[in-house]
Amino acid sequence: MNVKKLDEKKQLEFYAVLYFIRDQRKNHRRWLIFKEFSEPPNPDTYCLLNGEQIGVEVTHLCGNNHDAKKLLGRMNHQADSGVPAPPEPVNHRLPHELNRILDYKAKHQYGDKTWLVIRNTYPLWMKSDFETYWDDIIVPRGHAFEEIWLLCDPVGASGTLRLYP
Repeated sequence: MNVKKLDEKKQLEFYAVLYFIRDQRKNHRRWLIFKEFSEPPNPDTYCLLNGEQIGVEVTHLCGNNHDAKKLLGRMNHQADSGVPAPPEPVNHRLPHELNRILDYKAKHQYGDKTWLVIRNTYPLWMKSDFETYWDDIIVPRGHAFEEIWLLCDPVGASGTLRLYP
């Protein structure tokens, strides 16, 4: 597969899954294999685990919408040049943004055997921050995911945290 020919969304999904697969193999002895991309309403990608197909829905944690635009180089400097709102303290912002994503994804339905992988791309948050605010992370009831994982930094160097079960 020529990753450079993929659109930006697919590239982000591919690398998130790639880093997740690497972590699963290294730290959890689970030999996941990337199979293919998919289209909504299906999960973003499919992987194989011991010959069984697993849907993998990918999302990114970027801090907030302003941070996401900045990280992706999409700041409209004229429109966004107003005085920025004062940043929320990390003990509110980190769990709030993660919980917002979890709540949003919990409202969607997928087929059987679907995992959610949340890739943290915000450079100021690392695994230790998520561990510090662990008790403030809320996984909604009734979601469609068999497993929920947090890839704790942009390239997965600090590992993952299993949020569910």
